[in-house]
Amino acid sequence: MIDRPESGARDYSLPTSDQSPIHSDQLPNPPDPCKDISNPSLTPKENTEQQDEDPLSNSTIPTDQSPENILEVTTPTRLVHLENKTIGYQLPFRQNHGKPPNRYSHDIGKTSKYPIANHVSTEKLSEPLKTFVRQLSAIHIPTKVSEALKDPKWVKVIKDEMKALEKNQTWTLETIPRGKKTIKCKWVFTIKHNADGSIERYKTRLVAKGYTQTYGIDYEETFAPVAKLNTVRVLLSLAANLDWPLHQFDVKNAFLHGELTEEVYMDVPPEYNTTHTRTVCKLRKALYGLKQSPRAWFGRFTMTMKNNGFKQCNSNHTLFLKYRKGKVTSLIIYVDDMIITGNDKQEISQLQDYLATEFEMKDLGGLMYFLGIEVA
Repeated sequence: MIDRPESGARDYSLPTSDQSPIHSDQLPNPPDPCKDISNPSLTPKENTEQQDEDPLSNSTIPTDQSPENILEVTTPTRLVHLENKTIGYQLPFRQNHGKPPNRYSHDIGKTSKYPIANHVSTEKLSEPLKTFVRQLSAIHIPTKVSEALKDPKWVKVIKDEMKALEKNQTWTLETIPRGKKTIKCKWVFTIKHNADGSIERYKTRLVAKGYTQTYGIDYEETFAPVAKLNTVRVLLSLAANLDWPLHQFDVKNAFLHGELTEEVYMDVPPEYNTTHTRTVCKLRKALYGLKQSPRAWFGRFTMTMKNNGFKQCNSNHTLFLKYRKGKVTSLIIYVDDMIITGNDKQEISQLQDYLATEFEMKDLGGLMYFLGIEVA
């Protein structure tokens, strides 16, 4: 038997004659806390009608001013209407409406609040590293051609690069055909440093803005394979166990050797003197920045290696092998860096001479670093 509740609430007690076990599914449903049950004599329908007539009867605003019902926020009460129901919320009035915070003040940008010099220091670095950091901070790299032409060192570098492009027959000057569009280009400048921070050389490169190219018009395929790291590890393991020599070479301006099959027109490079206004550069060979440059370069290199008797590996297209008199010579390439190894020293020397006649090669000597791997 459940004690009878106080007056004003419904009785959910069971009759005394029922002696059977009580199950949870036999209990009546508990009252809905959202409904007003203060008057049990009203039916649910009549109770709903009374709520519709008096919208404030179900308000959550407490009328009793007992200590537990005193509101903590003393701001005025706003009544927010949601779905034809009035609900009381304590919303503070906004005092800074229309006023930006102080962090957006125009005076803050004039002086740095937290200068980086107060947090970064070179005191704990060794003297060679200090010299290297100072050298990097003291040198300014130009971002525009007009700025670079004021320095004789950069002027010489630009002229040397233009001579290399003309020698390679990268383009021919022609009048742009009707209905054709050109892609733009720009000069990119950088400085190569030695390990001690001294300047090794100034370097510049003419780069085409490939993002202005249109697929199907200026280029088709762009994919070019690169060396798999597992294959490089296998070659290093063979060289270590069989005592094979490891030679590393680099191709200068590798992408300039790729021959284009598409009809691509480019604007005349900045500061390049021409007599006609409608004269443009029709690209014959690939240029850095073009979408198809990696594929064109690798196609040219693959054809060169096959003409010298090498076969392309089926599992890794960047690996080239040649068997001669029971000896093997292998070459693997990653973009423009290549490793040559094998037990046929005569064939390795012949391959070096052959590649030097086809491309402008740079002999890096014995293999030291390749794809982040240090070889000792």
